Amino acid sequence: MVRPDRRTENTQLRAFAASQNVLNRADGSAKFDFGNTSVLVSVVGPVEVQLRDEKLDEATVEVVVRPAVGYPSTKEKLMESMLQSAFEPVIMGGIMPRTLLQIVVQIVKDDGAVLAAAVNAVTLGLLDAGIPMKYMASALTCMIHKDSHDLVLDPTADELENALSVHTFAFENLHNTPHVLLSDSTGRFSEEEYFTSHDVCFEAVDKVQGFLRTAVISKKEKEQQQTIGQ
Repeated sequence: MVRPDRRTENTQLRAFAASQNVLNRADGSAKFDFGNTSVLVSVVGPVEVQLRDEKLDEATVEVVVRPAVGYPSTKEKLMESMLQSAFEPVIMGGIMPRTLLQIVVQIVKDDGAVLAAAVNAVTLGLLDAGIPMKYMASALTCMIHKDSHDLVLDPTADELENALSVHTFAFENLHNTPHVLLSDSTGRFSEEEYFTSHDVCFEAVDKVQGFLRTAVISKKEKEQQQTIGQ
């Protein structure tokens, strides 16, 4: 079977791409791509927070999602809520009480699995900003094909048109057993299909985690070389 983007297996992921420190006016920024799907993230903070949003014992985390075209809709508002719920437990906000941490997610192009790409981009953006975190979050999306009922990993937008259900999972990187930070499923599916999707994403997310680690290490090495060169 050859997929629309010429991948030869249902479990094959698209090529990853990432860059950090891409925006000058943010405390941290990052871009993450799954094939043609691309997400840009900026992180500002910790900064002063408005009194009505202030938390006495931890930082206030605000997530804003902007679509590639047009104005934010219900879809983007839902994504904001999911990302905020996923990252609030990850960020060590108790170190930064009574402050605001603003995360802006700009969808550059959505060719499938944009929520998973956003999770990976936010992780890199927070690391670039030097925000303390308990662990790194990384995510993948899969779908169940409506005709064959095959499980397809990292689907494109064309493939998603034939999806019976779509599942996105974000995991942390500290434990060998799954610790889910985000779970988003849409469509019709059985309990068995849900857990199979979960297991397949968990097995494959190691590749994403390894790539994120490599991206961060590469950035640090370049910064050290620049410091030595000066």
